[in-house]
Amino acid sequence: RDDHALHPDGRVEGQNVIPGGQSGLTDSPHFADQAALWLANEALPIRFHVDEVVEGAVGREVYTPAE
Repeated sequence: RDDHALHPDGRVEGQNVIPGGQSGLTDSPHFADQAALWLANEALPIRFHVDEVVEGAVGREVYTPAE
């Protein structure tokens, strides 16, 4: 399921579910964590905007250039 909508204010909304996990790796702890949503024809919000990403963040990684 993949629904997208562009609103007049320029913000984008969407929903998606990946039943086999984003990587598809069967040994990942996230491999089947969306399967129940997929079977129920439900989805998670896609976070496009910084405020949405911050709201849904579970961690943070910072990358710096190699010297």
